[in-house]
Amino acid sequence: MDELASERLDGAPGQNAASDEGRTRPSSRTPTIGLAIATIGRPEIGDLLESAGASNIRPLVVAIGNQSGGPLPIDLHAFPFEVVEVTSSGGASQGRNDAVRAIADRVDVLGFPNDDSTLPPDSLGEIARAFAENPHEALAGALVEFGITRFALPPKGTLLDPVSAWRAIEQTSYVRTEVFRRLGGFRADLGTGSAGAWQSGEITDLLLRILEDGGSIVSRPDIAVLGRGEQRQLSVDAIVAKHRRYARGTGYVYRVHPYPATTRLKTVLGPWRRPLEHHPDPRVSLRIATARSAGRIEGLLGRVFPSPRREPGPRS
Repeated sequence: MDELASERLDGAPGQNAASDEGRTRPSSRTPTIGLAIATIGRPEIGDLLESAGASNIRPLVVAIGNQSGGPLPIDLHAFPFEVVEVTSSGGASQGRNDAVRAIADRVDVLGFPNDDSTLPPDSLGEIARAFAENPHEALAGALVEFGITRFALPPKGTLLDPVSAWRAIEQTSYVRTEVFRRLGGFRADLGTGSAGAWQSGEITDLLLRILEDGGSIVSRPDIAVLGRGEQRQLSVDAIVAKHRRYARGTGYVYRVHPYPATTRLKTVLGPWRRPLEHHPDPRVSLRIATARSAGRIEGLLGRVFPSPRREPGPRS
């Protein structure tokens, strides 16, 4: 369920200084937070829930969309908050949607951490404070892996725009529940493990819909979620295929949202700005650049071309 940094927009994050005015009024009380998690049964989900339990503000409830086909590797009653298990299938977006349905009537704000991520002790407290004090419909935090921040968000307090929204990522994003429900949640045909060809882009699509609905999304790079990075050893063919699948999602999001033709062209050409920086092996790097551009074209056209070799199936 991790994302590839390369499948975010190639270019600098936006610096939109738009007004803080919004339709959602700040609250005088501390908003309740619920976490909606999709899992394929990784044991690291226990570390995530333990980190939530150690937070200065705990989630009111956590819902887990279990797509493992078996029992979860945790004791649901071992945590200082309620944990709800929901049987799910169909990929990460569907798993999160299924989890949200189980808790949406009970919480004000939703978060979507990956099942192998963890939360610093002060992160949920900062999230609750941000939503209590400001009218924003959503918030984008930072993903930190091995001490390195991925996806350079704009400075703290900047409002995201259709350019910088690509710098947000699922496991560090928080959305007001009523907004998430009104807009229909994640598109189940986007994202890792979905039945469709578009294996990324679900959070960008949701954030763009929030912007198009007149909402605001605030950048908070000071609020982090800790990730573990890619844990699997993939063959070169599998790496290239993964990049292409993710690139298809990127292209498709550009297709279904009102970006100008020049921006769509730039995203196709983006992987060739630094074609030898995608992988230590130059030959593999060029294959990845080709795969990204081809995948983005496929997404923009809404169709998948035959591949010269069989792609390994999608896995989170």
